[in-house]
Amino acid sequence: MGGMARATGKVTLSNIVGETVAEVTPAKHHGLGRGGPALLKQVPLFANLSAHHLRKLASRCEVVRYPANRTVVRQEARGDSFFVIADGTAAVKRGTRTIGRLGPGDFFGEMALLDGRPRSASVVATTPLVTVRLTRSEFTKAIDDNPAMARGIMAELAARVRRLEATPAH
Repeated sequence: MGGMARATGKVTLSNIVGETVAEVTPAKHHGLGRGGPALLKQVPLFANLSAHHLRKLASRCEVVRYPANRTVVRQEARGDSFFVIADGTAAVKRGTRTIGRLGPGDFFGEMALLDGRPRSASVVATTPLVTVRLTRSEFTKAIDDNPAMARGIMAELAARVRRLEATPAH
């Protein structure tokens, strides 16, 4: 973190506060701006939710920033959060191999909301990354408060299972 202070040659209070705010505020500030529900609507798991339920879910999300090269989720670690990328890019890795790339509008970790099982891959920021995060506990509270929300999510999961069953095994 000291890089910024060195570049200017002097440490000012605004330098320190500016850096601190960028790191600390996202986790404290719940809820997304007006674009939040639209961002969540792009996620297949939430595609069947009403505008009302999308707003409820967005209010439980938080914006989390990661510097380039930071691991966002680690393969085999227990998953407890779902992420949508708002800005920046990331690499999906299995072991040391890159198996995919993600950018704005892409998402990962949605199955962790449902089962909390270990991650099947790591996701590493390739540029500074701005994500929208929904934790499993916040997701569970949203469902407890709005049981109808679960119906929309179950409909999407059922559609996924049917698609998988319809695909011939190789």
